[in-house]
Amino acid sequence: MTIDTKSHRSTIENHRSVDASCTGDNVEQASTKTDQFSFTARGLPAQLLEHIQCGETGYWQHQFDRLADREQPFYWNLGIANGQILYSGNRFWSVQMLLRVVGRYVLRSRSEAVKSQFDLIKSQLQRESLDPVQLLAMMKQANIITEAQLLEALRIKILNDLDIYLLIGSGSARFIATDIDDRLPIAGFSPTLLFDEAQQRQLQWEQLRQQVPSMKLCPILDPEAMKIANLPDSQRLRIETLVGAERSLNSIAEEMAKDNLEVAKIFAKLARIGLVKFQPLHQHVHSSVMVIDDSPVLLSQFQHWVSALGYSVTICQEAKTALSMILAVKPAVIFIDINMPEVSGFELVKQIRQHPDLKGISLAILTGEQKLSNKWRAQWSGCEFLTKPLTTAAIGDFQVQLEELIPRLLTASASPIDS
Repeated sequence: MTIDTKSHRSTIENHRSVDASCTGDNVEQASTKTDQFSFTARGLPAQLLEHIQCGETGYWQHQFDRLADREQPFYWNLGIANGQILYSGNRFWSVQMLLRVVGRYVLRSRSEAVKSQFDLIKSQLQRESLDPVQLLAMMKQANIITEAQLLEALRIKILNDLDIYLLIGSGSARFIATDIDDRLPIAGFSPTLLFDEAQQRQLQWEQLRQQVPSMKLCPILDPEAMKIANLPDSQRLRIETLVGAERSLNSIAEEMAKDNLEVAKIFAKLARIGLVKFQPLHQHVHSSVMVIDDSPVLLSQFQHWVSALGYSVTICQEAKTALSMILAVKPAVIFIDINMPEVSGFELVKQIRQHPDLKGISLAILTGEQKLSNKWRAQWSGCEFLTKPLTTAAIGDFQVQLEELIPRLLTASASPIDS
């Protein structure tokens, strides 16, 4: 992807502090927003490239429509200077964020050789105020981190963030001018190269999703498969240590100080040969999911996607028999297609809501029609609304939405039927 570089750099005036309730961190000498834009799903990279290459210094702060209903506002901040990307995070760059990046991505910071020095520096932070540049100089002097290690840690963190935020969907962005280049004195990374690499990573994630649908899942060893595999003791011990206690793939990647994609590749290989399976980290008492749709193709796909997330799935192709099946299966969450023969999706929702034993069940409407009237009817009926993937490219986004939606529906669902 090639975008013409604009030669001008905006002059930043009237600097002031940004409200901490907006950013989650106090940022010194930040100005009001100087630019803004809205973006569609998958349209964000091209727009960011155009704006970043204007040469401004500060943050592009993003809000996503999908996360708009959260109690606490959620922002993704991308720090830029001189047409380069310097930083990515939910908070603005600060001493605390420097410590987080080093602790997460630099394995040496946890070694016994430097742990005592790292602890001393952390103690000093509690006694006096330091800015990120001063802290970085202290860590370099204590041989905790090198310039190259910091650059690699920041690069991997930015890529891990791009893996997530470039797939969340539509939203809006605004620019907040501030002197991040003084607080993070590095050359930065080419946005074109980063976004190209992010695109390649998305292709790799799509290939891995068959085995590793989510980094939030917990890997579980299959003891029978381990016996049959007859692995050397050293390799068996390594796998057992890698899986260890119940923890998510995200946690394992953090403990290993590795790129999430690298860890996903390791576990995808283990899953392909049947040595590990995955389940949600926190199992619910009622964790079964039902989908009702007259399309056998959609039912098959949905069953695969949801079972891969660790939930038991029941499918139903005939809406007229759905109610009796619901009473027999006792699902916690039901996904219902709108357009079905004999009984429509909204008619079935009405039947479920009127049944005294099913009032507390969480429901989600499925449709390929992106009509605002359908969304309003779903909300009026107390249902979530989910658009079916109509193209292969949309499947990844749909799976991400399922991953986020099902735990929320499970939490909201009352015990649907007493045993």
